[in-house]
Amino acid sequence: MSFTRARAPLWHQYRVKGEPMQRVSQVRDLGVVFTPELTFREHINKICRKAYRNLGFVLRQTQGFTNITTLRVLYDTLVRSHLEHSAVIWAPHEAKYSVMLERVQNKFTRHLYFKLYGVYPFYPLMYPTLFVLGMVGYNELRVRRDFALVAYVVKLLRGVAHNPGVLRHLQLCVPDRYVWKRRRPPLLAAPAARNNLLARAPLTRAMRVVNEVHERVDVLCCNST
Repeated sequence: MSFTRARAPLWHQYRVKGEPMQRVSQVRDLGVVFTPELTFREHINKICRKAYRNLGFVLRQTQGFTNITTLRVLYDTLVRSHLEHSAVIWAPHEAKYSVMLERVQNKFTRHLYFKLYGVYPFYPLMYPTLFVLGMVGYNELRVRRDFALVAYVVKLLRGVAHNPGVLRHLQLCVPDRYVWKRRRPPLLAAPAARNNLLARAPLTRAMRVVNEVHERVDVLCCNST
């Protein structure tokens, strides 16, 4: 498989011991589906389908359950784990795919709300999604993905995680005294993206999220676990 976004790519026939290698349209590596365009749309579609299947199994098998902790553990283990596995790599930037992921969790949180309070939230006519999430003690998956990005970058800066290939691209922003007096400077110097591919790359997005969080809290001093 060759990674390219060209409309008419040039394919080369690779051979091993004289035998031609078969070209594939997608590869699964450590649970993440890679395609030639590096968009991760196929991966998101697959994990959503699998999460829906697992969620349906959980809801059917726990109809008579009254222990809320058990419901949470089953959902976190069998459903949410698939929606967050290696999300640092494939986190979507398109609203369409972000909504697809949130819908899986929203279905469970509405069911959990009914178990807790005896009233099913007729979304979106009566109870907004954020209200239901807050009442059952969950955060949006988007927030958890952003936290995972920040936590990974902070671990690299602290030396807790080891990844020289990524660490060499992290450049600390050192402003002069004049800029420091006017406003709090960003922590990392994010590269100027010349195209959407670089602007939406995982590393660029991670640095941007770290700078946004650093405006409110000191990410190097707080506990990121």
